[in-house]
Amino acid sequence: MRTLVVFLFILFLTQFITAQPYVDGGKTRHRFAQMTLGIDNRFFSSHETEAFSFSEKSFLHPYSMDDLSELRIIIGGTHFWGHADFFVAFPFASFSNSGFRSGVETGMKIFPWRIENKKMRPYLGLSWLPTSYQQEKGAIQTKHQAPITGGLVYNRKKMLFDLGGGFFLKNQRNYFINPEKSVNIKTHSFFLNFSVKLMFDATLSAEKDWQSGRTKILTDTLAKLKRLNGLTLAIGPSSAIYLKSSEYNSETVPYLEQHKFGNLFPEFGIGYYFHQPDLQLNLVYRSIHSRQKAYEHEQHLHRKALTFEAYKFLGDYHGFVPFVGSALSYESLSVNDSRPNINEVSSTFEGLKPGITFGWDIRPNRLQTWYLRTNLRYFPNLFVKHPKGQKVSFDQLEFNFIQLVIYPQRFF
Repeated sequence: MRTLVVFLFILFLTQFITAQPYVDGGKTRHRFAQMTLGIDNRFFSSHETEAFSFSEKSFLHPYSMDDLSELRIIIGGTHFWGHADFFVAFPFASFSNSGFRSGVETGMKIFPWRIENKKMRPYLGLSWLPTSYQQEKGAIQTKHQAPITGGLVYNRKKMLFDLGGGFFLKNQRNYFINPEKSVNIKTHSFFLNFSVKLMFDATLSAEKDWQSGRTKILTDTLAKLKRLNGLTLAIGPSSAIYLKSSEYNSETVPYLEQHKFGNLFPEFGIGYYFHQPDLQLNLVYRSIHSRQKAYEHEQHLHRKALTFEAYKFLGDYHGFVPFVGSALSYESLSVNDSRPNINEVSSTFEGLKPGITFGWDIRPNRLQTWYLRTNLRYFPNLFVKHPKGQKVSFDQLEFNFIQLVIYPQRFF
């Protein structure tokens, strides 16, 4: 409910921001992308699903899963002047007892014919969608999946109405229905969805100054005075993907499954931007948790990281500005393992680790007081030695889909 209230509040605020559905006027940098915010209902059919349970006589009993309906908040943006839509979707309510759930989806939709007002447009898409399954006291088993999607979008002024669907190329998985017995099950193979999204833009008003040359004159003048250098503050929602399997889980407790995702956490950063080399220095802190539980066995991974990073912006494609750089992170890693009739065991690591940072900004010009940034980080060879001798991996790809970056001095 709290997530829905926040969404409705943001939706209300966007009514005061200039809307920019695809507009005439040429393929300019200020018309390259528009943000979108919306809500989505998605339905997974139970057709051809199959799971198993034990009968009273300990025989395996097959059954079909229930249908699943989910409500999601969608944040994203249309790009390339209405020919692409990149998005991230957050489920906040599910209606089913099937044990199957979808996670945060990140995807793209390609429009052969650009989105335009009062017109229906077909699309094809692909997404990265983690899905999970849990049965009774078993583990929450998460799989990375890539559904192929398609549908139709109708644009009416600020609004986008999307009717579509998707299917998974593979819907089978092996699942431990008790600590000793695993079975092959079939989860939902396709879905239908309907979404309503609001399009808005806060940069189109700067187009006139850009085209007249005033923006360039002001940028050059302030650059010579070093007034475009300065402090940066950043905040945004992030998560982390575990990239390697843990030896301990695979070899000793396979029924516990592998850690696949960290929690959704706020990422805070403070840094300094140098305009002339187009270089960002940043100090960022994250606290990332993951918990696996099955048949009274619980394992908790915790990573705390304080990272200094420096990255260089490379090129500028109509306001789409990629960057790449290096990072050095102080890492504090811990594993807590608790099993029935066994005392809790823990192991830790603390030290410095190198990594890389990369991503992109949406930057129509270099005078704005704030920008939207997407960044990713990778730190290889992160692990903790379990007391039994095997490794518990912490190799992660951190993913901050949308981050607000503010330049405080530019307000004055």
